[in-house]
Amino acid sequence: MNLEKLVRAFGVPGFEDEIRAIVREHMGKYADEVRVDRLGNVIGVVNGSDLSVMIAAHMDQIGFMVTGFTEDGYLVIRPMGGVNPETLRASAVRIKGKKGFVYGVIGEKPPHLGKDNEKKDFKDLRVDIGVDSREEAEKIVDIGSVGTYIDNYYDLGNRIVATALDDRSGIYTMLKTMENFESEATVYFVATAQEEVGLRGAKVSGYGIYPDIAIAIDVTHARMPSMGKDELSVELGKGPTIGVGPTGHPKLVQHFMRAAVEIPYQLEANPSRSGTDADVLQLSRDGVATLVFSIPLRYMHSSVEMVDKKDLNNTITLLREALKNIHMVDLNL
Repeated sequence: MNLEKLVRAFGVPGFEDEIRAIVREHMGKYADEVRVDRLGNVIGVVNGSDLSVMIAAHMDQIGFMVTGFTEDGYLVIRPMGGVNPETLRASAVRIKGKKGFVYGVIGEKPPHLGKDNEKKDFKDLRVDIGVDSREEAEKIVDIGSVGTYIDNYYDLGNRIVATALDDRSGIYTMLKTMENFESEATVYFVATAQEEVGLRGAKVSGYGIYPDIAIAIDVTHARMPSMGKDELSVELGKGPTIGVGPTGHPKLVQHFMRAAVEIPYQLEANPSRSGTDADVLQLSRDGVATLVFSIPLRYMHSSVEMVDKKDLNNTITLLREALKNIHMVDLNL
């Protein structure tokens, strides 16, 4: 599986067709069964014992939807997921139009014309697709068309900068684990849909599968420039994080820590919600033992998200190690 191929695939919430096709094809090579449910989750099953383990990573990326047009041909947009308007300003974007992708920019006033302390809310952003009238824009884009940043991928040697690493890096590590692992359990590998708009895919797939154990692979904030360790303790290159808190079943936390004998990892405090698929997986039916397993990432929800290659490899290695003996975990509290 190629990470660049994953991050370049279009897939905003509810419109994950392109990324879903890639995931489904790859799962078909390694799973005993692959299916897509009504919400668009891709579920690959590797059969084993009666103990069931679900590994979930979300396919969708943040984006926006076209909700209107100005008379001079600009597109009015609204967010899909947690999009910061500051990160969209002065960005190049692509939109699924009537006959394929339409490219445009969300322009920004040059400093010569801007006012001091001028701020823009999302409602003030406009997409310029290079036309001069509403009529021209309506010929190529519909109300309800969706878009996001133009995809990019840069290999910096030890690190990768790209769009949609939240959570295509999670998808990548899940699919790589699927290629070669050992477990007595029946393992469900699930690429979830619509996470960015309310963890919807995980809620549906968790209810349908109702696993004994669920592991959510997502990204988490890594320390960025001008931040001290007292502000954010997670760092790039120091290993994946194991979430400690209400969404981390203590026996699973201990199991992953024991599995990481020579594998670097970090502990992450999640005192309430984790903000990942684990939040709803834990509440499926009468409860599921969950674990939050995260990849450190800088600049989340922007077009220049960054991960460390060592963290990706150690996420795969630790997950494989944990799956070997996961059937021995006593989930009783």
